This record gives sequence, structure tokens and C-alpha cells, in this order.
Amino acid sequence: MASIESLLNPLPATEFFRQRYTTASSSPRPKNFPLERMKRPRIPKDAPIFTPGKTRGELRYPPHEDDQDEELVKEHKRFEIHPMGHVAEYPRHIPYSSEKKTFLERTGRESFEVFQYTFKIPNEDKTWTVMWDYNIGLVRTTHLFKCNDYSKTTPAKMLNANPGLRDICHSITGGALAAQGYWMPFEAAKAVSATFCWNIRHALTPLFGKEFPSLCIPPDSPQFGKMVIDPDIVRRSTELANDYRLQELDS
Repeated sequence: MASIESLLNPLPATEFFRQRYTTASSSPRPKNFPLERMKRPRIPKDAPIFTPGKTRGELRYPPHEDDQDEELVKEHKRFEIHPMGHVAEYPRHIPYSSEKKTFLERTGRESFEVFQYTFKIPNEDKTWTVMWDYNIGLVRTTHLFKCNDYSKTTPAKMLNANPGLRDICHSITGGALAAQGYWMPFEAAKAVSATFCWNIRHALTPLFGKEFPSLCIPPDSPQFGKMVIDPDIVRRSTELANDYRLQELDS
């Protein structure tokens, strides 16, 4: 209620509004009052994209999602696999747009048709992506090396240790960032991964199958981390890569 003095001696209009404005502007802000507009988190350019869709071409390498037992489901939850049980619902088309045409020449293809999923190593924040071409079985192995703390030169050393393997692998350095890195034929990628992926073996079963953990070499073995595989695997992978290339050229 206004005082008797203010009623008998009213302030001029300009002074009245000046006092009202000063009082309002000097009021303390609520603790949760935003000082500036919230910034959107930056999404990495190589982040996986999950958009429901249909596969293109022949589906030769589907994800292994149906043959899971209770123990494997627990492991997948521990590794925070996403989208767990629904990888096949999110195929992705990645055009190959690099100036280098070696991939086109060696495969007869101008794109990758991939499945992908992510996982996290327990007690770590980093998200890793597993990606493979479901048409011809090429596996992007870059994150498999990185998440196991191997250096950038490790893939090249691994190729040198397996004669003939370099000829059927692909080092993608241009085009879409998500596709950059080393790509290896499926059987060879599975065999190489079994030599050093013990710690993430359960996280790779959607890619390599339920039996993959039993194939992995434990860290206390002298063969662990040597990344040397059976030459017959390289030979079979070479024959299959050539066969896929001829099919692409004839299509």
C-alpha cells in the first residue's frame, strides 16, 4: 500500500518510471537464469549416422544379432553396444569420392554399403565405431587398432608381416571422413583381430559371430599381438576379392 507522503507528494512520471526500472534491473537473477544461449554440442565429422533404411545390393555379410545367449547379452550391455540387436535396420551408403581411384580400380565399386555400431570400453568415455561393407565384406579396422592403443604405424607393420595381404587391403585417405582408414577382407580381418582384440572380443561378436571370443589369443600367450595369420587365409581372401571385383565389373 502507498504511504500518505507519496499520495500527498506524487513523483513526476519520468522519475516514477526511472525508480521502477532501477529496482527491477537491480533485482538478483535466479540461480538457474541462463546467461547466454546454450551451445549445441559439436558432432564429430566421422560420427556414425543411424537412419533406418534398406540394404543395397547383395547382403553377404549380415550382423550376428540372433544367436546371443544370456552371458553375451550381458557383455554387450557392459560395452554399451548401440544399436544393440538392431544393427541391420540401419544400413548406410557412403560414396567413395577420393581423387585416388585405386579403390574403384581394385574393387569395381564407387561406394561402401555398410553396417555399423558403436561400443565403449568399460569405464572409458570414448565411443568407438565398428563398420563393415555388407556386400563384399571389407572391414574398417582403424578403430580396432586405436581402441587397443596401437600406433598409426601398426596397420602397415601388420601388412608387412603377412605377404600378399597388402594387395587386397585398402587405405582410404580421401572422401568421407567416416570411411577413412584401413579396410581389410572379412576373413583376414577376423583372423588378424583375433590376435590382438582379446579385451574387446565380446564387443566384436555382432561383426564376427558368437564364436569369435573363443578364437581370440589371450594376452599371456607368446602369439598375442604378433598379428600374423595363416597364409591360406590371405590366399582365400585374395581369390574372393578377385571374384567380387569381376562380379562388380559384369553387373
